[in-house]
Amino acid sequence: MTGGTSAETSLPETVDSGNVASGELSPVAHMVSRAKQLYSLPTVAMEVLRLTSNEHATVVQIKECIQRDPAMTVKILKVVNSPLFGLSGQVSDLNQALALLGIKPLKLLVLGFSLPKEMLQGIEAEVLARYWQFALTKAVAAREVAGLQGTNHGDDAFIAGLLSEIGSLVMLQHLGDAYADFANKVLEEEADLSELEWETLGFDHNLLGCRLLQAWNLPETLVQVIRESHPSSGIEFETLHGQSETLRLAHNLAEVLAHHRLDLMPRFLEQLKTATGKDQQAVEHLVVDIQEKLHQLAGVLSVSLPDGVNYCEIVSDAYVQLSLLSESVAVPLAVGDKTPSQRCIEAPEVKGLVESVKKLVGGVPEPVEPDASSEVESKVEAEPVAAPIIADAKLLTEIAASMQRCRGQRCEFSLALVQINRFETFLMSAGIDEVEVWRQLVAAIVDRLSDGLGRVMPCGESCVAILLEDHDRHQTVTLTRQTIDLVMGWSQRRESHSGVELSLCGGVASACVPPKSLPSQEIFQAALRCMQAAAKGGGTSIKSIEVL
Repeated sequence: MTGGTSAETSLPETVDSGNVASGELSPVAHMVSRAKQLYSLPTVAMEVLRLTSNEHATVVQIKECIQRDPAMTVKILKVVNSPLFGLSGQVSDLNQALALLGIKPLKLLVLGFSLPKEMLQGIEAEVLARYWQFALTKAVAAREVAGLQGTNHGDDAFIAGLLSEIGSLVMLQHLGDAYADFANKVLEEEADLSELEWETLGFDHNLLGCRLLQAWNLPETLVQVIRESHPSSGIEFETLHGQSETLRLAHNLAEVLAHHRLDLMPRFLEQLKTATGKDQQAVEHLVVDIQEKLHQLAGVLSVSLPDGVNYCEIVSDAYVQLSLLSESVAVPLAVGDKTPSQRCIEAPEVKGLVESVKKLVGGVPEPVEPDASSEVESKVEAEPVAAPIIADAKLLTEIAASMQRCRGQRCEFSLALVQINRFETFLMSAGIDEVEVWRQLVAAIVDRLSDGLGRVMPCGESCVAILLEDHDRHQTVTLTRQTIDLVMGWSQRRESHSGVELSLCGGVASACVPPKSLPSQEIFQAALRCMQAAAKGGGTSIKSIEVL
C-alpha cells in the first residue's frame, strides 16, 4: 500500500466485529448493527431464502411466494427476457422462468433485486448514478466473462457482482457528503478506493458490505465469493478459481470502464489471457456486449446511469496509453512527486471522512478551543511521531500465502506486530544501524522459539511483523512476550544503548483455520489496532484478538 495516514486521521478501533478486549464496537460492527436495524430484506426475499434452504419445498411454493410481489415478478421476467440471459424464446410467466432457469438462478435474481428501498433514498442522484454504473457494469461483466471462460456459473457471478458494492450504499447513507466527497476525490486522482479506505479507516466498503450480507443471513458461499474476489482481500489472482476468479476479472474491468482506471488495463489483459486464453480482440467484443446489456439492465431496474457512458472510447484510450508506455522508458519519479494515494491522503476530504466515522461511532467529543497555556504545554510535550505502519504488498502477499497453507493443513494462523515505543527518541540516540540489529535479533529469537515456524518481516520503520503458522492465540502471545523480554534484556547489556531505554509493545491477531473470506489486510489491521492499544497503555504490554 502506498501513502500513509497522519496521527489525526487514524481511527482508534479495531476492524473486527466488536470482539476486542475493550468490548466496544468497531466502526464496522457499529455500522453493520445500525444498518441491520434500519434496513431489512423484503419479506419475499426472506421467504424465498427460507424455502430454497428447505429440501422439501416445492417449485409451486417458490413461484407463489415470488408472485406475491408483482414488481419483483415483472423485474424477473424483464431480465430473463433480455439479451443478458440469451434465451431462445419469450418467457411469459414464472412457470416458464422456473422451467428454463431452474430454482437456483431464480432465487439469486430475487436476492439481487431485493435491496431495501430505504438504502437508495436520500442519496444525491448523480452519486447514485455512479454507484449503479459500477455495480451493474461489474454484474454484467461477470456474466460475460463467465461465458468466455466456458463455465456455467454466470448467473451466480452476476448476482455476486450486483450485491458486491452494497457497502458503498451503507457508507453513503451513514456518512453522506463526507463519503461522497472522499470517493469523488479518489476517482479524480485515479487512485484505488478500497486502498484509501483501508489506509484512512482501517476497513473498506467491500468488507462492510460482506458483514451486512452475513447479518442478513445470505448464503455464506455468496458472501465468500464477494469477499475473496475483491483485490483488497489480499488474495492473489493466480490462487483464485471458479466464481471468485470470474468476479475478480469483472471487478478489474469495471474499474477500467466505470472508474476510468486505465492503469489497470495491462493487469486485466494478463489475467483474462490466463483465465480464458483470449486476446485483445475478444476484449473489444466483450466491452461492446457489456455496454449494450448495461443499459438494458438499468432499464429493467429503473435506475439512471451517468450521461455519455461510452466504454468503447475508454478502452481505446487505455490501448493508446498502453502503446505509449511500451514505447517509453520508465523513469523515476521526480523529487517531490507524489502517488495518487499520497495526494488523496493529504486532501481535506480524507480528514472529513475520518471525522464523520468517528462521530458516527460516538468516539469523538466536540472540539474545545485550547487556551494559551495549553498551547504552550503541547509545544513542550510534543514528540516527533514515526511514520505510519502500513503493510506493503510483499507483506500482505506473504500473509495471504501463510493463511492459505494453514487452511490446507487445517491449523491456526497468527500475526504478531512488535513495535519500538518512542521510536524517534530511540533512533536519535542509538542510530539507524541499531534498528537493523534489533530486527535481526527479533528474527533470530522468533526462529529459535518457534522451531523455525515463524517468519519475521519488516513493517515500517519502527515495527516488525511475525507470521506464525500452526500457532494459536495463546502460543503467539507467549512467544511474543518472551521475544520482547529477551530483546529488552539484550538492550540493557548493549553498550551502544547506554542511557537509552528500549521499550517494546505488541499486538496479536489469530484465526483458527483462517477462512477463505478473511483477507490478509483485515488480519493485519486487527493486529495493528491491538498494538496501538498496547502502545497507549504504556510499558511493554501486549494485546491480542481472535479474528472470526
